Amino acid sequence: MIRKKAHTAGDLSVIIHKRRCNGCVICLRACPTKAIRIRNGKAVILPDLCVDCGECIRVCPQRAVAPRVSTLEDMARFKVRVLMPSRVLYTQFGEDVLPNDILLALNRMGFDYVFDLAIYWEWFHLAVSEWLRAHPEIRPALSPVCPVVTRMITKRFPELIPNIVPLYPPREIAAKYIRRLLRKKLGLADADIGLFHITPCAAKIASIDHPVAVKESFLDGTLGLHDVYGDILKNIKLLSEEDYETLMFQAGGSGIGGELFGVDLGEELPDARTLSVFGIPETLEVLEQISAGRLAGFRYIQCNTCPDGCLGGPLTVHNRYMARATLRRLVQMFGTLPRVRPRQLRKLIEEGFFVTNARIESSRIPLDNDPVQAMAKLKMMNELTARLPGRRCGACGAPDCRTLAEDVVMEKAKMSDCPFYVEDEDREKP
Repeated sequence: MIRKKAHTAGDLSVIIHKRRCNGCVICLRACPTKAIRIRNGKAVILPDLCVDCGECIRVCPQRAVAPRVSTLEDMARFKVRVLMPSRVLYTQFGEDVLPNDILLALNRMGFDYVFDLAIYWEWFHLAVSEWLRAHPEIRPALSPVCPVVTRMITKRFPELIPNIVPLYPPREIAAKYIRRLLRKKLGLADADIGLFHITPCAAKIASIDHPVAVKESFLDGTLGLHDVYGDILKNIKLLSEEDYETLMFQAGGSGIGGELFGVDLGEELPDARTLSVFGIPETLEVLEQISAGRLAGFRYIQCNTCPDGCLGGPLTVHNRYMARATLRRLVQMFGTLPRVRPRQLRKLIEEGFFVTNARIESSRIPLDNDPVQAMAKLKMMNELTARLPGRRCGACGAPDCRTLAEDVVMEKAKMSDCPFYVEDEDREKP
């Protein structure tokens, strides 16, 4: 099942439909890692720089950027098809539709098994709490849940890699356990069991084929939340009184509510605080402060690059503020206590079930492997940047003048790509 390989255009979480793209540079400006260029009037993504955040999906006015999700053909090759919806799905239909209603509706859509992912969030909370108590020296510890944050750390803050908690995120915990369960129950091989995740986030797509914080993914594919929303809504309306007698939702409010609802720091010192961060600029700011040693007073930090966390994922349907209101209502309804079986989880923790044992490596791209040459290229970059007009127009196909200068130094662009650039000898002419 190992799918570890170099990050290529085929592994990206998004697809650019060239026919729809008009080269408007909006995605170019929105990309937080400057991974987009305009070439021949069309947007192009540079895989080595992309962190799969999905901002290009969110901002594209032409709808030319789409998530790379699984197809019916992808699912048809498995003997058993299993679906695990993100807990965000429970917030997308308003307060009158309960999680069990949504799971029942999914059960009508042709999958062999549908599992509630929220209960595995409660497993994750307990595993993280135990890990934090066992490793007080890691300060602050960083959540492993958001794959965008992990990828961003490897590219821009590799010194923070040791701070990432080395546990599987909830979607992988669920897939690993369910795969084990079905192998034993059905007597099937892994290759016969297809596990698919309904996601609000493009990054989860890339984390399957190109995992960063795990050796391999136990998932086989994803469905975009926005793609299945209409079918779920239709099937909710078709549910009968007999259907409602089946209980599929297992979790409590802590499984729905969010990461910091369930992480328990126990009887640590009063300054052992937690912090939850939302948004790309905010995440970058916090990571910079951690790198500078300014946030050691926090014990555990959860960073999410989407606004309002996964509730604001680029593949969601419901307004994120309304989704937040629905979430609060659901937490009140189901309470904040977890519904896990401590004895079962204790056994899994002791066997190391939650630990990834993956080595996360830096993916920062140097200007040159030779330090002397790297310094020379940096000097050249500074000189070229000073000669450019300083406009953030995107007319050259790069997001800003410094990025164009870097592309020129790396022999991926020319100074003449800037329509406002004038050679020095031409500047002196009257």
